[in-house]
Amino acid sequence: MISFEQSLSDRFRTQVRQHPDRLAIEAADRSLTYAELGRAVNTVANAILQRSCGRAQRVVLLVDQGISAVIATLGTLSAAAAYVPLDPMLPATQLLDLLGNADPTLFIANHHHMALAQTLLVDPSRLLCIEEVGGECDASEPAVTVSSDSLAYIYYTSGSTGKPKGVFDNHRNVLHNIWRYTTNLQISIDDRLTLLQAPHFSGAVSSLFCALLNGAACFPYDLRRDGLEPVGEWLRSSRITMFHSVPAIFREVIAGGDFPALRCVRLEGDRASGRDIELFRRHCPPGSLLANGLGATECGLVRQWRIRADTPIPDGPIPIGEPIADMGVLLLGDDRQPVPVGEVGEIAVRSRYLALGYWRQPELTATRFLQDATDPGLRTYLTGDLGCMLSGGLLQYLGRKDFLSKIRGQRVDVDAVERVLMLVAGIREAVVSIRVDADRDPLLVAYVVADTGVQLRAEVMRKHVAARLPLPMVPSAWVVLPKLPLNVNLKVDRAALPAPESANMAAHTAYVAPRGPLERQLAEIWSEVLGIERIGVHEDLFGLGADSLGITRIRNRLTSALALELPIAMLFDKPSIAELADEIEKTTGRAHEAL
Repeated sequence: MISFEQSLSDRFRTQVRQHPDRLAIEAADRSLTYAELGRAVNTVANAILQRSCGRAQRVVLLVDQGISAVIATLGTLSAAAAYVPLDPMLPATQLLDLLGNADPTLFIANHHHMALAQTLLVDPSRLLCIEEVGGECDASEPAVTVSSDSLAYIYYTSGSTGKPKGVFDNHRNVLHNIWRYTTNLQISIDDRLTLLQAPHFSGAVSSLFCALLNGAACFPYDLRRDGLEPVGEWLRSSRITMFHSVPAIFREVIAGGDFPALRCVRLEGDRASGRDIELFRRHCPPGSLLANGLGATECGLVRQWRIRADTPIPDGPIPIGEPIADMGVLLLGDDRQPVPVGEVGEIAVRSRYLALGYWRQPELTATRFLQDATDPGLRTYLTGDLGCMLSGGLLQYLGRKDFLSKIRGQRVDVDAVERVLMLVAGIREAVVSIRVDADRDPLLVAYVVADTGVQLRAEVMRKHVAARLPLPMVPSAWVVLPKLPLNVNLKVDRAALPAPESANMAAHTAYVAPRGPLERQLAEIWSEVLGIERIGVHEDLFGLGADSLGITRIRNRLTSALALELPIAMLFDKPSIAELADEIEKTTGRAHEAL
């Protein structure tokens, strides 16, 4: 049982004493037992204390993924300091802004980033090279006391705003988070856990500490350096038992073969789909577990749904889980009052183990972390995520509140469109975005990735969405991509999605001129409404850029010109001039010329 009234470093030292000869960490270049890792950590801790004259507070880490990054992290904690991991690939101006906020005592960098660290520092005596620490310090446990209330880390996360904010937390809350994972997933000393998340990404916290605070083995892998392609074989050769990643990485890796040693797959950080469950069941052993969870830097693990080979899968979004000990979940309306079961609300987390807040941003902390009026130990964190509580107690994640946007005053839930698209046969991944360009109205664009060997057609996808969602939520442009762009945190990078162009649109057709009076009349109306001079009879209305407003205008013009009451649905079902003309003839029983 993990005690929440100790420190992370104390818990790690317990594992060193209990399992000195067991494998602690393994990477491509070397491996260390718990005893060897413990000595390396002590050496770094003593070097920090020596360089800071025993007054270390916050230590910035500019390190790449690997064993050295783990040693730097644990060494900082063992020196009673908080670690502040930063992404070395950020522009220097942004790094300086973060440093101004963190106000660190020391820097630790590896060889590769020493030059960068030196440009950021005024005082070079505050810089340690992790590969060179050792000779000047002994490997005994440092003579410092670290309490459960001590600051453990500051992680900078942009969230959905794009402006970095530092989430800070203490040892007690982090230990409670690790306990939640340990008990829910039954982590033991026999497990071998992946560490795919870069050091500056808060997802690394659970991967690292779930291994090293439980006597298990940790396997770091540098995705930025070594790429995604070798991961599947690395999982097999390393006999990994617990794989943790965002769904996008899981899909790429798991499709590459079977993984007989895997007993648990953790998916967090983005929305999972029914396809992910299919892949899991196809490539993982029958007794293995898929854990789809909800967590955040601000609160750790909140909910987790454990899926096995025989778990019934409900229709709609994949649930993010059942309750986790000591982590209450409320769904709040705009008035911050709970909404009934089955209705959509903002996910709010109520607990004694939330993060402490945003570093040196008390106003923001106060707006997102609400103090309980009756119990000073309880707080409520407003996640900014939307969810729905099912009657059986399962929570469904429905996307960010920020993704509820408007097009010409009408509310569009892009997350709902994505969920509907993922039900289309042949779509492997889907992202929907509202593009706002200076020279045109807002445009709802669907970006899709096809299964191998599948050719996606815009009209098929459009009809599928139009049959299930209101008109404003039907995308006007469709872009097929070989894969979705990912950001440094391995989530879909929406800012990197390309503008719709004819080169990657889901459907395009050669020009065929109108062949009769009705087709010419339809072409004339379409041209006037869409502002396109020449439109062929087989060209797709939506592929030409028609949006909900344009469709409505075309339908109104046709109703007036033809003296017919045409339903909007007809334009979705028959989106070309030739198809629409044929449908009008069948519907009215009159020839084209008679109209």
